[in-house]
Amino acid sequence: MVIMNQKQLFFSIVIPAHNEENYISETLNNIKSQNYPVNCYETVVVENGSTDKTFDLAKKFESEHIQVYSSTEKGVSKARNFGIQKIKTAGDWVVVLDADTVLKSEFLNDLNTYLQAKQNKNYAVGTTKLLPTPDSKKARLWFAFYDLCHKLFKVTYSIQIYKRSILNNIRYDESMTRGEDLKLIKEALKFGQFFFLNTQTVHTSTRRFEQVGWWKLFVNWTVLANLPYSIQKKFDYEVTR
Repeated sequence: MVIMNQKQLFFSIVIPAHNEENYISETLNNIKSQNYPVNCYETVVVENGSTDKTFDLAKKFESEHIQVYSSTEKGVSKARNFGIQKIKTAGDWVVVLDADTVLKSEFLNDLNTYLQAKQNKNYAVGTTKLLPTPDSKKARLWFAFYDLCHKLFKVTYSIQIYKRSILNNIRYDESMTRGEDLKLIKEALKFGQFFFLNTQTVHTSTRRFEQVGWWKLFVNWTVLANLPYSIQKKFDYEVTR
């Protein structure tokens, strides 16, 4: 619930969406249902190069506070940068969200309360605890492990949160199809500290883990994260749906 007499920060949520017809409606419906003042957050969806009904489904949610754009250029970095260009310049924080990641109704309240309480920390970028969808003991154990890795090594998966002002100076590297988020986080850390929000309000799909394999994906990500950017650029992102 909203805490009375607490300042509400303004959040911009940016969602790139390529062939996400199976997920985008649930994601946007939950964003629309946030228990947070509607004039204190906005959402920008960037459909890029889809061949399914992603754009049409997202358009059904369009309103004064939810903008939906279509771009013919494929690439998650291009879509994210496009979305960042469309958000309000006077906002406080930007939440970059995967289209298959669901924010439960208290998410923005949790994030607002946390950031207000930590104003003296000079945070620039962060992420949150993740819960798996569908839920299983195996998935929860893996996600708990990834949460620990995110805290220790300042990395993210599915959701990245940036201070709005620093995105005037940095952007996602559009020449990279993998590892672009890790690179931007490192650039963001030049402006401040990394934070980890322990919340029960962020749920994300396990589809990639299930299709690629939990151990295989972990090894792939670990190896990739330790390669020079010049080599990371040569790796293509394997789309799973």
